[in-house]
Amino acid sequence: MKKILWVKFGWSKFYRGGHVGGNFGWLNDNKGKKNEGRGYEAFNFNPGPDGTYYCYVPPQKKEYAPSNDDPHGWTVICLAKNPKYKGIHVVGWYENATLYGKWLDLPANMVSKGGDAARPAYDWLYCITSKTAHFVPPESRTMPFSDPSVRQGKYSFLAGPGVHPDKNKRRVLALLEGKLEALAPRAIKNPSEKNIADPEIDSGDPLKGFGTTEHRKKVEKAAEDAVISYYKTEGFDCTRVTHLPCGYDFKFSKGETEIHVEVKGTAGSVPQFFLTRNEHGRGMMANPAWRLAMVTDALSDDPKVDIYLADQVQKMFEIAPYVFLGTLIPISES
Repeated sequence: MKKILWVKFGWSKFYRGGHVGGNFGWLNDNKGKKNEGRGYEAFNFNPGPDGTYYCYVPPQKKEYAPSNDDPHGWTVICLAKNPKYKGIHVVGWYENATLYGKWLDLPANMVSKGGDAARPAYDWLYCITSKTAHFVPPESRTMPFSDPSVRQGKYSFLAGPGVHPDKNKRRVLALLEGKLEALAPRAIKNPSEKNIADPEIDSGDPLKGFGTTEHRKKVEKAAEDAVISYYKTEGFDCTRVTHLPCGYDFKFSKGETEIHVEVKGTAGSVPQFFLTRNEHGRGMMANPAWRLAMVTDALSDDPKVDIYLADQVQKMFEIAPYVFLGTLIPISES
């Protein structure tokens, strides 16, 4: 028998201790206060010392946590809404989970330093545990959906003992099972510090979650080769200018036409990239001839090249600071 429910909690990029956002009681009550953004769900995809995931779900009608007379062996589909945009996303799911029906304190060895990321000393709660979790990275949360029954609740049982599936439950179950099937190739099984980085935690190496230096160089070279081939097929001549601080990598020319192309690549199928301050300011924001060439599946036999104008980049991608550089301000002697 299928045993499936969905739960909904606040939005976090990595659920390993970073900021939590959303329209929930605890989060709303602490806006502008010391505890702002410290939602209990902040660690929902951070494993404890024994590999267990401890999941918090906000109360349904202010007092109820998910419970069932048969509490073991549930698939729990985790949903969250990005406060900046419309729609709800699947941010991950648990397999063979246990439902406690109440909120419990974390084990003592997790309150201050448990798991693979330091935990703050203030209290955290959970009502579901599992040894198997699948986490959807933020760059793969590209399929939002809307459903009135999901918007109005914190959780709902879709199939299992004592569950009577009506038309709405069957519709939502089919919808979410389709989402899980589509997201499964992108999801990270049993996320941890080793296979996904949170820059708010891993400040020493914020790019750690994007592969080794050698891997990134391999992707970069494959992406450049794909873009050069793309433009040469269109009859353009190529000039490499990566050694110049001009805000782009290549100059492609054909007759009187000249375009300036910044190349970005990823080994995955979802476009994601970093822009330096020079690429953003001197390139995208100031150069009408600037283009972004985004290469996905860069290491495959059939990499995909997409070309974006600067205004398209700003409309289609969220451009946000990833890290900040602190430099000592010199003090002149008077």
